[in-house]
Amino acid sequence: MHRLSDRRAICRIGARHLQVPFATALIAFALACGDPSGPSGPLISVCHLQGSVGAVTDIFLSQLAEHKSHGDYLARLEVSPSSTPGDSIHFIRITDALAAARAGRIARGETDKSACRITITAPAGTLRGSTSPSSDPTFERFPLTIDVPDITLKGALKMQVDAAGRATGASEGGEVTTLSPTPALIVTGGGVTGGGSQTGVSEALVVVNANPAGPKGNGAVIEGFVFQSGRGPDVTPVGGQGILSLRVSGLVIRGNRFEGGFTESMDLRASSALVERNHLSGLGGTCDVCLAGPGDFIARGNRILGRGGIPGITVSPTVRLPVPETVEQYTLPATARTTAALVNNEVVGHVSKPVGVGLRVDGIGIGAPNVVGTTEVTMTGNNLVGNTWGIIVHAAFPVAGTALRGDVSVTTSGNTISGSCQNDLLVTLTRHVTALGIGQLTRPYSVNSTYRLSLGSDLSWDKAWFANPAGFGNTLIVNGQTMPNGSRHAYDATRVCP
Repeated sequence: MHRLSDRRAICRIGARHLQVPFATALIAFALACGDPSGPSGPLISVCHLQGSVGAVTDIFLSQLAEHKSHGDYLARLEVSPSSTPGDSIHFIRITDALAAARAGRIARGETDKSACRITITAPAGTLRGSTSPSSDPTFERFPLTIDVPDITLKGALKMQVDAAGRATGASEGGEVTTLSPTPALIVTGGGVTGGGSQTGVSEALVVVNANPAGPKGNGAVIEGFVFQSGRGPDVTPVGGQGILSLRVSGLVIRGNRFEGGFTESMDLRASSALVERNHLSGLGGTCDVCLAGPGDFIARGNRILGRGGIPGITVSPTVRLPVPETVEQYTLPATARTTAALVNNEVVGHVSKPVGVGLRVDGIGIGAPNVVGTTEVTMTGNNLVGNTWGIIVHAAFPVAGTALRGDVSVTTSGNTISGSCQNDLLVTLTRHVTALGIGQLTRPYSVNSTYRLSLGSDLSWDKAWFANPAGFGNTLIVNGQTMPNGSRHAYDATRVCP
């Protein structure tokens, strides 16, 4: 007869290795696992600690109390509106699961790094919520806030990709988890149309924040959700954000669907992130995917179908914009360096006049005119179709009387650009509309800044439009050759985009 400890060991082995070929040999020991004095209940995941090192381990529910007495903690929390809460594992709302995960992190001192990742899983279906308190106990309280390390929010959507590896928007098996605000998200303290988070605070569904002097939401993963603004994808005015991040590193946004009506679907500030295989569609406001440093970004395999938004993906050295009252404002640095790899994305239909664009690189960030930025971007294998402009590289937000400096490096290869209403490439050492001679606000030119372009066979400098007049000390280098000062464009405001 096996001792109790032997039976428990046998059960653990069976629980962890049910998929391996020899698992059937364990059937002979099934009675040991069913013994009333042995482990029982469903399998759950815990962070099993050995000193300061942790590993996620599956155990039986009956073993949880013993593991907790040794300092282990739950590594998987489950959300369902039909849950019966109280067991510290199941929660009615993501809001509640996040609060429990956060409380545990703070109590253990896991504010900057953690022993194990905690995964919060949400069921298929629509999870309704509001930015205001609700008497409905199933209503999520938006924004869902992650400000402790290594938290995964995982929905039921399993993003299908096409033969090119880009998101299709469809879910394998058809199941999705939808975050749906009621009433619709709005911009508070500013205009809704055109301004978005530039003039006010755009309410968000998810916020990932690193507190400057407190816990940090580094390493967050957001995967498998449908994000809705609360209005139809073709309804104006737009308002709200899908995801806002500030000061975080290691953020992953993967396999989500954003259904339109947002001022910005993703607004990532002073962060480093991987944004991959997301599907965006419907009307937009300022930018669909806004990437602002200092930080490092990879955006790949995303499909962005816009109607009315300005850029599909924007990369900026840094920005300073209004923030929600629960988020500490960003303190601007003197200098900022940002890198971005934009790989295998498809951006279609950004025809907003006058400067709807597939991919855009900014030399000076909005709200940060005195920050001297260095922005390095590689664009590889992207498909840019039917936008007013394919690519714009410009000074963006220079302000008279400020530093007026920002260096930019852009490398392109293997991109396909077609159907651009105005031109495939515009490069200016001032704001785009100033160079084109349109708009009511004239921006100054950068000074003593260097733009380096390494263009592959996907773009011809002879066909590019640019503005780099003499007298400002700027340098424009294309494929290793310093270009003479001057300008070239044939902008036609009457041209009708498809």
